[in-house]
Amino acid sequence: MQRTSLQTGIKTGRKLMANNNGTSRSTNINKSRPTTTKNSSMKNRIHLSRRVQHAITGLVILLISYILPPYPHGFTLLTLATAAFYHVHLKRVHDEVWDKWYLDGFGTLLRDHERGEWEEDDGIRNTDVVDDGRATSSKSHNKQTQIHDSSTTYNQKPRRRKTIPALPGAFYFLLGTSLSTLLFPTMVARTSLLVLSIADPMAGLVGAWCTDMGWNITWKRLLFLLLRIRKRDGCSTGEGGGGGPSIAGSIACAGSTILCICFYIPSIAIDDAESTIPAGRLSLSFRARICIGILTALTEAIAGRHLPVIGTMLDDNLL
Repeated sequence: MQRTSLQTGIKTGRKLMANNNGTSRSTNINKSRPTTTKNSSMKNRIHLSRRVQHAITGLVILLISYILPPYPHGFTLLTLATAAFYHVHLKRVHDEVWDKWYLDGFGTLLRDHERGEWEEDDGIRNTDVVDDGRATSSKSHNKQTQIHDSSTTYNQKPRRRKTIPALPGAFYFLLGTSLSTLLFPTMVARTSLLVLSIADPMAGLVGAWCTDMGWNITWKRLLFLLLRIRKRDGCSTGEGGGGGPSIAGSIACAGSTILCICFYIPSIAIDDAESTIPAGRLSLSFRARICIGILTALTEAIAGRHLPVIGTMLDDNLL
């Protein structure tokens, strides 16, 4: 009787353990799904915040241009801001403390290639070994980076750059705005700033949304379809995904550019001999606006990318 009850207890215990293992596995699977969804939503939110910040920065600078003269006051302030931004970038490239401060404040607005990585420097030793085999500390090799937090201070092993971060798009944004203020009339500079603030984020938002909905196709894949070339990885030609600029984003960029130009520069008909526009005032025909919109979309599509003959193009915020 005792053996029978003992065997029954052992079998019951095994069943309970099996049920617990199955429950824990299903719980882990269920937990992993929301995490993936959360990571994807976080990534989309980061892209959205960067584009919103891009638009707000341009509109604020545009508003300041009506308070301060664009030249020389506005140009001077933009030049100083560009130089200060470049100086901070150099500091964070060589100093991990500066890099930590920068990433804590602006990390959510950076792309992956604008972050960079650090790694432990194995070539730096913390001790020197003397002839008698005893290890003695060396002043020249035991330099450790001290990171000060609000509550604790701790030592960290010497580290060096694994990958150097690229200049953020905000630097090229300030540099391009400074050059536009210097080289072009006020109306042209304001129009270009408005296009940069609205058309560029709009292209990214519309392109990403249409891609998620399955309504988009990249220019690269369209070129492959026109030339009847399939990718070697076996992807079907009907897919609209893939990296790079998309058709929907380019159309949104061109349309936004045309609307921004209409906001500042009046329109005239080509055969309008009696124009009511004052002398010396800029004006564009509808065909000219279409051409500018197409050129802007083309520039946004090829900017920052490697072309076979030309090489790597400059950032779209500068072009």
